[in-house]
Amino acid sequence: MVLILRSMDVSEIHLEKALEEYNEKVNRLENEGDVQDLIEAYVNRGSVLYMLGYNTSAMEDLTTASELIDELSEKGEVTDAGTYVKAHATMGAILFEQNSDSSGEYSKALKRLPQLRTDSRHFDLSGIIRMCVESAENLLDDNDPENAMSFVDKALSILKGKEDRWSGNRRMELYTLQGECYLAMQDFNSAIESYSEAIAIGTDLVDRSMIEDMEELVVPIISRSQCESELGLDDMYISDIELAINLLEEMERSNRLSDVEVLVNLHHDAASFLMSKGRMADAEKHLLHAVSMGVNGAKDYLRNQTNTQL
Repeated sequence: MVLILRSMDVSEIHLEKALEEYNEKVNRLENEGDVQDLIEAYVNRGSVLYMLGYNTSAMEDLTTASELIDELSEKGEVTDAGTYVKAHATMGAILFEQNSDSSGEYSKALKRLPQLRTDSRHFDLSGIIRMCVESAENLLDDNDPENAMSFVDKALSILKGKEDRWSGNRRMELYTLQGECYLAMQDFNSAIESYSEAIAIGTDLVDRSMIEDMEELVVPIISRSQCESELGLDDMYISDIELAINLLEEMERSNRLSDVEVLVNLHHDAASFLMSKGRMADAEKHLLHAVSMGVNGAKDYLRNQTNTQL
């Protein structure tokens, strides 16, 4: 804990120092200097203020930068795509955290997103991926899967052809996120395709001992099973549920499962499905697994479900 706190202190000190430098730079450029340089200073200071939690001040800086960008655009001057996307995506994130409508700012960011490259200002490869994932997740939470999908597609295009460990795990995460976008649009077949791609990537990462977190592989398996249930694909549904259970039980045996409740719920889902098909013996096996993990209420669940079937 001491090491973590020290790390946090060092990070905050670094940000506070950066803020002082950007304060001086903004003050100097406001009096005399190139407008593009002033825009960069506002975006940099706004980003630091956001990371320090000063959202109101950050929003003021980023709004000013956006207004200056628009003024230059009217004169035919183009600001770097990285600067433009950074300003509007960060404003979108701030508005989302404030439970305000963030769609307008994210829509503006999307206008220049196709031009964003790993050598654009404010971004490198990992920075683009982090921004796209955060933006997509926020938009999904705000029930805007179409725009969320655009951020996911951008991130996947940046990672195309990359087979290193970090990129592979991010691609698995992104295809899972793409599946969530399709799921939100009620396009279950496309969602299954995206989840299947995530599972294929994750399985390959496991085979090469490169997966970062096995639970990230279980997520698309469970999500795919939900889509299969919606489409009435019963055999595929129970197959995926049992696959997820097997993976989680393996993690539980090696003390790598962070939340046993997820496993218990899957056992209950499998039992309920199997009981509906008259497969009582198989259903009881799943419920007994839940009992063996010391889960309160599993015995009552078994009794109630059995009585219902009778």
